[in-house]
Amino acid sequence: MAGLAALSALGCAGGSSVVTVPAPVMESVPSEIATPADRTAVTPADPALPPRIAMFAGLMPLRTIGVDAFRVAAPEYDGRGVLIAILDSGVDPSLPGLRSTTTTERKLLDIRDFSGEGRIALQPVRPGADGTVRIGEHVAHGFGRVAGIASSPYYGGVFHEVTLGAPPAADVNRSGTITDAFLVVVARASDAWVAIVDTDGDRSLEDERPIRDYGIAGDVFTFRDDGGQPGPIAVAVNLSEAEGRPVLDLVLDNSSHGSHVAGIAAGHDLFGVEGFHGVAPGAQLLALKIANNTRGGISVTGSMLSAMQYAADYAARRSMPLIVNLSYGVGNEVEGGAAIDSLIDAYALQHPNVLVVISAGNDGPGVSTVGLPGSAEHALTVCALFPGAFIQAPQPGTPPAADVMGWWSARGGEVAKPDVCAPGVAYSNVPEWRTGEEISGGTSMAAPVIAGAAALLQSAMLQSGGAVRAIDLKRSLMATATPMGGTTVLDEGAGVPNVGDALRWLRAAHQTGIYRVRALTSEGTAAPTSAAYRRGGLASPADTIQEFVVSSAEGQPAARLLLEPDVPWLRAPALIEPGGEATTIRLTYDAGALTEPGLYVGTVWARPASDTISGPSFGLTNTVVVPQSLDTAFGAQGLLTPGATARYFLQVPAAAGGLEVVIDLGERGGEATLYLFEPSGQPYRGGNSAAAGGTKPSRAAVTVMADEVVPGVYEAVVVAPPTKAVSYRFTASVPSVRVETVAVGPVAVVENLTDVPQRVAISAVVLGGVRFDDVRGDERGDPTSIEVTVPEWATSMTLDASLPRDLWQSLTDFGVTVFDSLGRKISDSPLNYAFGRHRIVLDTADRGATLRVELFPAFARGDAARSWSASLRTEFLAEAAIELPLVGDTVASKRYLTARERLRVPISPPDMPLLPIGYDYLIEVVATPETGPASVRRAAVEP
Repeated sequence: MAGLAALSALGCAGGSSVVTVPAPVMESVPSEIATPADRTAVTPADPALPPRIAMFAGLMPLRTIGVDAFRVAAPEYDGRGVLIAILDSGVDPSLPGLRSTTTTERKLLDIRDFSGEGRIALQPVRPGADGTVRIGEHVAHGFGRVAGIASSPYYGGVFHEVTLGAPPAADVNRSGTITDAFLVVVARASDAWVAIVDTDGDRSLEDERPIRDYGIAGDVFTFRDDGGQPGPIAVAVNLSEAEGRPVLDLVLDNSSHGSHVAGIAAGHDLFGVEGFHGVAPGAQLLALKIANNTRGGISVTGSMLSAMQYAADYAARRSMPLIVNLSYGVGNEVEGGAAIDSLIDAYALQHPNVLVVISAGNDGPGVSTVGLPGSAEHALTVCALFPGAFIQAPQPGTPPAADVMGWWSARGGEVAKPDVCAPGVAYSNVPEWRTGEEISGGTSMAAPVIAGAAALLQSAMLQSGGAVRAIDLKRSLMATATPMGGTTVLDEGAGVPNVGDALRWLRAAHQTGIYRVRALTSEGTAAPTSAAYRRGGLASPADTIQEFVVSSAEGQPAARLLLEPDVPWLRAPALIEPGGEATTIRLTYDAGALTEPGLYVGTVWARPASDTISGPSFGLTNTVVVPQSLDTAFGAQGLLTPGATARYFLQVPAAAGGLEVVIDLGERGGEATLYLFEPSGQPYRGGNSAAAGGTKPSRAAVTVMADEVVPGVYEAVVVAPPTKAVSYRFTASVPSVRVETVAVGPVAVVENLTDVPQRVAISAVVLGGVRFDDVRGDERGDPTSIEVTVPEWATSMTLDASLPRDLWQSLTDFGVTVFDSLGRKISDSPLNYAFGRHRIVLDTADRGATLRVELFPAFARGDAARSWSASLRTEFLAEAAIELPLVGDTVASKRYLTARERLRVPISPPDMPLLPIGYDYLIEVVATPETGPASVRRAAVEP
């Protein structure tokens, strides 16, 4: 799911009899089938395994980047004196690992909500002589408690559980429902605004204590059940003032994502277990909530930038070095062209001592999938490894299993990202209500490893002479990184860093410059990318020139740089001297070496001539994809080592009637997963993965329907499991026929795409109904809702939402949330690209009801919200498809098509219950030739 999604296990990946590890999931992509949110309380689970066992098993994976050895050698360089800002879903301040640092200082210095999710609407209230006060429709008793603490004017409001979405997080008092309401009174005490919350819901304030802003007093509370027992979620309060009136936000982590990330970055004595630490246990934290978890963990307009600026101002006031961790990402429509990218780059240049660490995204293993804002050039972007500790439990006398590349981790292409890799699965903090899900995976878990590592380095430098610039931290980690075998810079960037080596690099005072790299298009204009990318191969044999423009930061002296290509097909000048002015560098490709289908990646590394051992100052990365023609079916065989990938790029013509890619493990056994990516790099919208072997059949396929074919170069990727090698056969083909149209009548047009006659079996069914809505938002960028009537016969619904691509580039998120008639959330499915699809299994109570679909844009700039538009397609599927006979049907519905013939095939009208007004029938037509895959088209047909 988009944004700061809470990770849930979709399956299990290799482990031992001791440890079973949930597979990392793609937190930026909606699940293919989402069950309705449970609208009653959920019984808490047991921990995934005891924390002490997790510690000794190495499930907080510190060894990979040398953190364990570093902290043993220099325990005082544990992050103390450094501030890490966690921009996320919120952080639960009650967790044992987030209470103090190694030097007994407060771990969480401040908790702020920039999402607006916990905003309580306040209105002036006046107490009665009997000690009661009316707040909306409710009456609170015991107002004397408030009057004894604070003076008038008084303000009242109501917090409703249902606004938090679904249980268990929304059931804040563990009552078994999410319909409870809690009264709040706000007034000014002698020192600050205070909130008095009816935490037990008994409509009395007599037994409640005043709560001050967390930044002032560190106050935290929990709601309580009828017996006075605390609920499962800790709440902090933000109290500010606007135009003389109080503004109240309740801040809580109702996702668990932020708490998990914070524990990895800087947890100290996690779960109360002495010595169980995150990467930088001495560092202090800012918990800055930018995500509206009720809407699927989406950022909101301006929240990201506002939180970053707050962190910079806070650190400056305290004179503390700052690391910003942003475990967040959605898909790039145009890599490097998003508004938030340029805003983060500007922020980094404005605050040169603040390192911004961002997760690369989880849309891998396809190339050109790095998400925004991880594509920001001046951020440190982190890809993910699958740690060996989760592959095999430690055994006495046996070396630990090696880490492998995370199959889910996003890859570069149009941008020169990621920068470095780190372990992307960990056992860490979760709020009490999330017990049992302490193990989570994704690049969200890799980013805080590197943020913590940067805090260790900054702490060491701070204690031995003074803090260093962000670019120094970034370069130290990249320059000392070790590449993994069998990968390219698109997969891993510089590789896997080592903290000890990075500190030695910093102490050597190597030269470090800040450079901006831009590739030029063939027309000679600057493209908004930091790398050269030709997905369709060279345009012609003469297409051998690629130019880059390199400029250095303002005020930076010119430096002589040596250029060195790392592949033989790439040539570059030997020396450049970029200064403040832009310098154009011309590279030459050897076209003769780029003819066989496949992926070609080469980088020209620029090193300071006066300090060649310092590592590259930057790289000029070039990617050329030579696709495989599908004029005839393509097949290949391969053998993959554990965790390895094989890529196939497939040229799909505009007139294709579909695409089918298949892996077959035959009788050899083993397991593998097949992924498919559209020409833009986006995971195939119809479901981009299929697993083979293990408990599943040995053959797996991903099929693209005719109505969803995107002309261009698709990428299919075969991935071996992290535990064992696998041999496979891969095939790809397009149908020899095409269902061209399905129109009113109903009637289908089927075309023979070959020069030979063939017999084709044709069938048609009605699947259900479909409606279309064009939604327009106002200039404030506020959420907009439409109402959708569910047919009585519908068992599931599919939402397709589409935005203009240029609008997507100005956003950081776009939420799509479905509520039932009582206002309870059924599902959330933020978009991960300008097109997104979400399937929902409907509860029986929803059939025949009216649902509300809310569309919620989040603009990168808080002051730049503007009018917006979206297209929404809503499909409702019946439990079983209804066959539609063909008019003039012949035996087995077969038709004889001559070479290149387009045949018009009338279909009998649907015979099913009437559709609601405004709905069309959803009809599917399948044309199956005697050999090869079928062509399938779904279309809306008017009744």
